[in-house]
Amino acid sequence: MRYSTVLVVEDDSSLREALCDTLDLAGYDVATAADGRAALDVMSSQNIGLVISDVQMKPMGGNALLKKIKSSNPELPVLLMTAHGSVQNAVEAMREGASDYLLKPFDANALIDMVSRYFSHQHSESEEFIAH
Repeated sequence: MRYSTVLVVEDDSSLREALCDTLDLAGYDVATAADGRAALDVMSSQNIGLVISDVQMKPMGGNALLKKIKSSNPELPVLLMTAHGSVQNAVEAMREGASDYLLKPFDANALIDMVSRYFSHQHSESEEFIAH
């Protein structure tokens, strides 16, 4: 099954709206959540193909959300974003299963390129599965 909805998890409502607008204009279906717990609720009721999550949120931040997602759905790509990043944090997130790590602020085109790369990867895998 191919999923097409991007879940944006961001506690800053202005940034969450800007991310949603950017993805929507690029043709993606978007769902939103203000924190990790809300994201898990959204994921229980919608087919999500990619998660973009802030790292620092309360009550559940992006790293905790990443661990929950990977324990139940290890194939789901999760992109983490933060304004307070370091190489060590990025490496740790990648070891935990993050697909990518974005430092805020980032260019809207870079975000779209990254999202499209993950959806084309999912699409090519499903075509390969059907071909065999």
